[in-house]
Amino acid sequence: MSTEQSKAIAARWFTDIIVQGQLAVADEIFAANHVIHDPHAPPGGWPNGPQGPKAVATVFGGGFSGWNVTLDDQIAEGDRVATCWTASATHTGPLMGMPPTGKTVRVTGVNVARFAEGKIAESWYNFDMLTLLQQVGAIPMPEQGGS
Repeated sequence: MSTEQSKAIAARWFTDIIVQGQLAVADEIFAANHVIHDPHAPPGGWPNGPQGPKAVATVFGGGFSGWNVTLDDQIAEGDRVATCWTASATHTGPLMGMPPTGKTVRVTGVNVARFAEGKIAESWYNFDMLTLLQQVGAIPMPEQGGS
């Protein structure tokens, strides 16, 4: 598989699953033994296999609507693809116990995908959770210092 093919498959996580809500695509692009490394995962982590990405998409897809994801950059080398992204969406549903606020949020992040046999076998997710929580009002914004 070429690095360009790997980049296209990694992009489908964002375009097909997150933006379009096509959860079945996870069965096509994630390996049966796929593992997610995510510092923001719930206790016990996300399920292995395609069910993990489906669970992530369900949590955030249920909490937000009107997704717009821009892939700012992708770098591929060997069996890995790193994708830098910016996402915006409106908080229209419950999210990790927080009621919907109707606020639009904008966050950035980086995902790294490791490929094996044409599918994503391992993923590292990292995004600016602090900014997201501040934008929905779950954590106060820092006060602006004045002189």
